[in-house]
This record gives sequence, C-alpha cells and structure tokens, in this order.
Amino acid sequence: MQNIKLDKAGEIAKITLSKPPLNIFGTEDLRLLPEIFDEISYEPGIKAITIESDQKVFSAGVDIAEHSKNNMKLMLKAFHKVFFKMLELEIPTISLVKSSCIGGGCELALFSDFVLASQKAYFSQPEIKIGCFPSVSLVYFPYITGHKKALEMILTGNKILAEEALGCGLINQVFPEENFDAKAQEFIDSIIFNSPSVLKTTLNTYKKLHYPEIRKKLACSEKAYFEELIHLEDAGEGIRSFLEKRPPVWVGK
Repeated sequence: MQNIKLDKAGEIAKITLSKPPLNIFGTEDLRLLPEIFDEISYEPGIKAITIESDQKVFSAGVDIAEHSKNNMKLMLKAFHKVFFKMLELEIPTISLVKSSCIGGGCELALFSDFVLASQKAYFSQPEIKIGCFPSVSLVYFPYITGHKKALEMILTGNKILAEEALGCGLINQVFPEENFDAKAQEFIDSIIFNSPSVLKTTLNTYKKLHYPEIRKKLACSEKAYFEELIHLEDAGEGIRSFLEKRPPVWVGK
C-alpha cells in the first residue's frame, strides 16, 4: 500500500496519495482504494475520512499509457468501483487539495462529500484535449454546478482556480496556504464533534434522497466509453499524440 497510505488517528481516517511525482495511478493502484474504504467502514469510531497528497500535486489522474483498447475496460471498471464504493460510505469524505487537481484526480477530489482547497489549488478535466471524456464528471458535475458550468469544464478542458471553483459550487472552502492545515482541521472538527450514529444515518439518508440515479448514470457513461468513444479514430489519435508528446491531428471520425 505504498502508493496509497492509510493512517488512523482517533476519529479520523487519513488516506494519503503518495505516488511520485504526480500521483498518476494505474489499475492496480485504483483497486486499492475500494479495499481501503472497506477497511475504514468496518472500523468503529471513525467519523471522517480525509483524502490528501504528499506529492507536489493532489493528483494528475490515471495512467494514460493504460488507455489502450485492451487495458481500458479493466482500468475504467477499477476506476468506477472507487466511486461506487464512495456512494456506499456512511462516513463523510473530505478532500484536502493544496495544489493542482487534474483529470481522474479532479474527479476523485470533487466526488468527496466535502472539498477544502488552498488558494493556489486549481481543478481541471483536460480529457477532451486528448480525445476522451471524464466519465465520472460527465455524470456528477451537473449535480454540483448545474449543466452550463459542467459542460464548460468538460468540453473546454480549461482549468479553474480555487476561488472560481468555490463560486460555482465545486468546492466548500478556500483557505490561505499559510494556515490551510489549521483551518481544514477546524472544518473537520465541526463535523466530528457530532454523534457518529447520527452522522452515518444523516449522510446515508442524504445519498438515498439525492443520488439514487448516480450508479445507473455511471454505468451508462461507462457503456458509452466502451461502445462508442474508444472506437473513434480521434480517440486513438488523442492518446497516441499525448504519449508521443505532439499535438493531435483530428480527422473527425
């Protein structure tokens, strides 16, 4: 579990993304996360789960080298299993984002129940620029930003800074870099002060009320990825161009 670390300190389970230099995760790394969430969920007394990074970015997403037709199904299924497991959690998840948060890393952070960011953090879904789409954000972003901003982020791939992310509802709080840890702890304390049984019941009820269709929509997004997107010539060109470090040459097919 070297690339993804788990520490438990009192009422908080701390997940640290720790794969140098950019927290780019492959299929085997992704398979660890649901196992970690399972382990935490059976641990009595845990009131909050934090997700953070000890690298220079929060995460630059998943390994593009594994985006071949042969490997893609395994990777995407492992990736989606992370989010299916997060939907089941009855313990609040809190992402602590101090720097750049890109692609699949952005999806992981923003899918958490709460996102706390430093002023120098930014968020980006650049998949469209390499002939792909962000399968989780395609489903989830409209829930938190509405359709206009969701489509803007997905179809432009442009990054948005922490203050803008706060303004459009992507994240909960922005703190100055110099006192981020203290401010984040204050926020976490305001949650774990409460009854663990009431927290679990409330979060579980909230998810049942407001997210009942997310599983179905993720399955639909996954199906479109497998049956449509990866068969496009431009999707293949986008991945090749990224790996070959050159601009893509789109043919419109």
